[in-house]
Amino acid sequence: MRFALACVLLVAAAILALVAAVPARGTPLWAGAPYTVEERDRAIQRGLNFIYQAIARQPAVFREWGHDLLSCFYNIAATSSNPELREMAWRMGHERALEWRRINPAPPAKARADDIAYLVFGTDAATHLGVPDARMQALLRAAAARFSPFDFLWFDPVREPPPSDLPEQCPRCFLQNARGAARCVRCGAQLTMRDRYDIYQDALIATYTGDRAGITLGRHYRDVLQWLPTMRPYPQRAAGNEDHYYAGVYTATHVVYTYNDYSQERVSPACFPEEFDHLQRNLREAIADKDPETMGEYLDSLRAFGLTFRDPLIQTGIEYVLSAQNRDGSWGDTAADDAYGRYHPTWTAIDGLREYRWTRVLPCPVF
Repeated sequence: MRFALACVLLVAAAILALVAAVPARGTPLWAGAPYTVEERDRAIQRGLNFIYQAIARQPAVFREWGHDLLSCFYNIAATSSNPELREMAWRMGHERALEWRRINPAPPAKARADDIAYLVFGTDAATHLGVPDARMQALLRAAAARFSPFDFLWFDPVREPPPSDLPEQCPRCFLQNARGAARCVRCGAQLTMRDRYDIYQDALIATYTGDRAGITLGRHYRDVLQWLPTMRPYPQRAAGNEDHYYAGVYTATHVVYTYNDYSQERVSPACFPEEFDHLQRNLREAIADKDPETMGEYLDSLRAFGLTFRDPLIQTGIEYVLSAQNRDGSWGDTAADDAYGRYHPTWTAIDGLREYRWTRVLPCPVF
């Protein structure tokens, strides 16, 4: 009996020794979580490396999307609580900002309003990444002043809310027809109308960035934000309205982003109750759609509203995003035929997973 007991004790001790010798996976993201903090952090770093190496360092891609990629690196560097991630994003962003300045020394001679807006986005991010250019700033300010609010925003928010009667560019001859036109005046092709939520989202981004850069893009952010009550309630999902539904979701997230300086501060659900409710109620739709891109936007917006890793809804979203990472470190469709479709889902997934260093809760806007 004693011999048998001694053998059991020896076997137990050996098992304990083996268990102790195996390194722990790390700290669970929350009690009972299937992923650890360390696994989450590695996933984020792999995603950021993908954006930098596979996308931002490709010359043709960077010429087209550099303004947006610089914003990606700056936002992550400015708002992440993880110092290693902040340093990594800053280093990548600063190097790319130097290149962006090299290839964009001045606005093109025949620049359109869109060209000026993208250059303002890029110069603002490059400045925040430690590569200012006062001459370019002055040139862009002068160039922007030559365009109207309609040129930049497709409407004048000082006078009216986002329109619902603005036609898309003609699919046959590419003419931009006047408001209300159902058929192209040049070729007779039938026209479809732009979604007013898309118009509003773009206007929020343009005016927010222009104000931050000190270069007015048509109007000011407050002029656009004042129309938020007219955008409520947001479209509910129904058969045949996928684009309209998603335009509403992205409008709600970009209200949060532009109001809180892209996650530099928190916002109170009491300030934007309809947006908070809409995002909470629809988050699980992104899982059904296998859509980590939209899930990332749900997660960082709701966490800016004060939800945490203790909230079951956030846990559900985090688990889905971590389970959906591609082998190359990206998120989204690896067969996407454009660079935006490769880097933007990865960017939003990173934002949904990472932790922030918010310092305060912003006061509510007055409408």
